[in-house]
Amino acid sequence: MATDSWALAVDEQEAAAESLSNLHLKEEKIKPDTNGAVVKTNANAEKTDEEEKEDRAAQSLLNKLIRSNLVDNTNQVEVLQRDPNSPLYSVKSFEELRLKPQLLQGVYAMGFNRPSKIQENALPLMLAEPPQNLIAQSQSGTGKTAAFVLAMLSQVEPANKYPQCLCLSPTYELALQTGKVIEQMGKFYPELKLAYAVRGNKLERGQKISEQIVIGTPGTVLDWCSKLKFIDPKKIKVFVLDEADVMIATQGHQDQSIRIQ
Repeated sequence: MATDSWALAVDEQEAAAESLSNLHLKEEKIKPDTNGAVVKTNANAEKTDEEEKEDRAAQSLLNKLIRSNLVDNTNQVEVLQRDPNSPLYSVKSFEELRLKPQLLQGVYAMGFNRPSKIQENALPLMLAEPPQNLIAQSQSGTGKTAAFVLAMLSQVEPANKYPQCLCLSPTYELALQTGKVIEQMGKFYPELKLAYAVRGNKLERGQKISEQIVIGTPGTVLDWCSKLKFIDPKKIKVFVLDEADVMIATQGHQDQSIRIQ
């Protein structure tokens, strides 16, 4: 439907363009008068009032077509955002996401009354079955962390005692900060456990991790995955790269993140 409307609009605009092609540009000619002074003359000064009316009508039609089709396109986007089968689908309440009661309780306990703009557009994709890959960008304080934390908590199977969700953060401090959000949002879901793969958290070689969610910095996580074998990457269901632009800009983190992925 959107394609047909767009094609029709193109046909109408081409018809208007043909009308505009008949417009004559005003040409100024310079010639000296009898006294030697330079005088500018208009080559199209003879244009009739009827021709000028046609020109103005064609310009008005083209402007109208442009404005009307901009509005139609916006309406079409809004329709797609209301369609659960569309990748542009967005939600207006957390209940629409069909979250587990424990998670919904945790969301409201954190003070979220309704999804923010980034959450209402990103969460349907992150919670979709089958899962969808997503790159999201938004200003600080708009709820990005809560969005991917909720996605991780929703995908975890509490009965499986091994890491299923992995989140990489560029710094130790940011990893701890994200971990606090996970703990707050999952406080009514005690079966879910969190492990920090950060400096200072020493584990014995050969030890297996039973926590379902692991958050840490790239260097330590890479050691846990490859060298120490604490994490089986094949069992990871959700992989989050937090502050991805910072990761890409940092040479060491870039290489480590790619190897983990």
